[in-house]
Parts: sequence; C-alpha cells; structure tokens
Amino acid sequence: MKSFALRKAHWVALSAIMTLLFCTVFFGCTQVGQTAAQAPTGTYTLPKHETNKLKREINAIMQRKLSALKQKDYDLYLSTVTQNDVYYWNEQARWYSEMVKPVISDLSFEVTNITPLDETSLEAEIHQRHTGNGEQFDFRYPLLFQLEGDSWKDCGYHFELLEKPDYTLKYMPGETRVDDFAAMIDTAYQNLEPVFAEKADDHFEIKLFWDQEMLRQRTIPSVSWLFTGWGEPNESLKLYTGQPDIRSYQGTIQHELVHHITIKICQNNLSDWLLEGTAVYYGNAYYDYSLSNALAHMKLRNMAQSIDQLNQTDMINPSTQQEVWDWYNTGFSYVTYLIETYGHDQFMELFYEAGKKPFNDSVTNENFKQDNIATMSAALETVFGMTPEQISENYLVWLETADFDTAG
Repeated sequence: MKSFALRKAHWVALSAIMTLLFCTVFFGCTQVGQTAAQAPTGTYTLPKHETNKLKREINAIMQRKLSALKQKDYDLYLSTVTQNDVYYWNEQARWYSEMVKPVISDLSFEVTNITPLDETSLEAEIHQRHTGNGEQFDFRYPLLFQLEGDSWKDCGYHFELLEKPDYTLKYMPGETRVDDFAAMIDTAYQNLEPVFAEKADDHFEIKLFWDQEMLRQRTIPSVSWLFTGWGEPNESLKLYTGQPDIRSYQGTIQHELVHHITIKICQNNLSDWLLEGTAVYYGNAYYDYSLSNALAHMKLRNMAQSIDQLNQTDMINPSTQQEVWDWYNTGFSYVTYLIETYGHDQFMELFYEAGKKPFNDSVTNENFKQDNIATMSAALETVFGMTPEQISENYLVWLETADFDTAG
C-alpha cells in the first residue's frame, strides 16, 4: 500500500483545499496528528573533519529529496523523513505534493552549516531557492536531523518546545507570545472538555511561526498569498502569531480543536459545510462575533439556502467575499438549528453514524466530495428520519424567527 499506510489522513486534494484554504483566510482553520519527543537543544563539539563529513552526508540527503521531487518519486522522498513523528510524516507527504505542482519550479537545496547537538542529533541550515507562482524565493531555515539506525532522517523545522499535559507547543526561536498562546490553548481545552465525549489526541501538536513567509513555505508553498494558519487531519495546527489583535486567535484555536475532534469521530465522511458549521458553532461563536470575519459579516437574508445549495457552492472560485462568509454562516446556522431543535447528543449521532464508514481520504478518492454528500444524506435520514430536502424546508421556517447576535 506504499507509504500511505503510515499517514491515515493526508488532505491535499481539491475538496480538502476548499475546506481548509478558505477557513485559513477567514477563520485561521487547521487540524492535527501525533508528536515526537523533544529534540536536544545543546551543542556538541566535533572535530572539523567530522563536522564536514556530516555536512556532506546531510547535503546528500537534501539532494536525494531534490531528485525525488524532480522524478515525482513519492516513496524516495519520504524515505528521507523520520517515521517517529506521525505529524511531520503527514505534513511532509503533503509538502511533497505541493512541491511537485507546476506552479513550483527551479528548486534547489544547499546545506550551508551543520551544528552537532549530540551523538545522534544535529541542526542543518538549509538554503532553499525556488520560483513559486512567478515569484522568486531565496531563504534559509534550520532542519533537525536525527540518526535512526545508521541513517540520518529529516525531523522538521528545529523549533523550541513547551510540553504541556495535553499538547506540545512548538515555536520558532524568538517567539514572544508563547505564554499568551499557551493560555488560549488551555482555555479552548477547558471550554470543550464538557462538550465532546471524544477528546483530542494525546499531545496534540501546535506550531507557532512569527515569520509568516516561513509558515507558508514550510506548510503549503503553492498558495499565492500569506495566511494566518493551516492544518489538515492528522497534522499539527500551524499558526502565524503576528496578528495585532491576539484575541482573534482564541476562536481560531477552539475552532481547530473542534475540527480535530469531530473529524476523528466521523472519519472525514461528512459534508464540508457541516464540518465548518460545527467548528464555528463550538469554536468561533463561543466568543464575540466581532472577532470572526464571517460572523461579523452575517446577513440573515443570505442564509436562506438549502442543503443542496450549500453542497453546490463553488468555494474555490467564489464570486464575492460575501459569498464565502455566507457559506460559513449558513453552515453555522444549520448547525444551530439542528442543535436547538434536537439537542447536542442527537446532533452528534450524525458524526458517529458517518464514522461507521472507513476514513475517506481525499488524496486517494477522486469522488471524495460526492461520497461525503451521499454519506451526509444517509446519516440525516438515519438520525433525524428526514431527507436533506425536508430538513432544508424546516430550517427555512426556523430561520424566519432565528435570533442571532447580528443586525443583518
């Protein structure tokens, strides 16, 4: 089964980009996986000739990565990556798929410096150049390598770490808001503790970048604009920390925890509008609507849409910014209707019902979106005894008297 067996959920295909790309811009949307042990942070002195030998070995690995990307050899590329960090493995599988896209060209790697950390760990400074979407990039970053057996393996950006009981916070050296973000993450965990029977993964991993360009380059470099956050199922939550109003991150973090928990339950088998609506309901809407771009632009008259309309909305090429906000807000409104009418427990049965099916991986399933629409329809009939059309009719009646925190 090739290397896919090691990465249960790798969202890179169109449907996943739709779910995550827009919520990244408007909510900062992201999701999660599993973490490795903290890397050594000290230095370890070696004779110059040994350091030079290590530098040549690491450069050979980087050139192997480059050859794999040029040859589009997925297995060869991932042979350079540690298998001890499932988060990073999944992220590198996606990064591989990013770097072989036509918008990326003229890629090169150069190892400019090696800093041994101990007998089995080192930091390598990587000088990377490439062209992306017609723009030329030239930058450097530290990669952690660890010796596994007799081979050095890429273990990812060399972050500093803060270990917490429930999660691991990784951050770029020089980050000044670590305590603030840890406090917001703690609050999100506390808020969601009584909501869901299922919990987040042990040591849910969150990565903080004060450099927004580095976030893009180490996450999804094919995107032509800078974003606030990104993530996918079984990956870490990755955030740019430099937005001036730090309060806006609280809803984003809680939104992403909701995604992480609920996508695990439904095995990624529900329509994207319901997943997003649920994350808005239990995440962003927990806080003041003004802190969420979509909720701050809620217009009730634009939320009178059927489930079929939500399923058919083209979120890749929306006609206006308001259309995107309307899609999120309508999903949120449907979730509000279902929970207020049937209660949280029955609403969650949708997720457990859909979760009876195997995980739906958008990378390997060309019919990902249509299959999820079909699963969603069947789950609605099983849990609520109604078709999507009947639920849409009832929702539209409910919406006429709905009381949201908006004047729209």
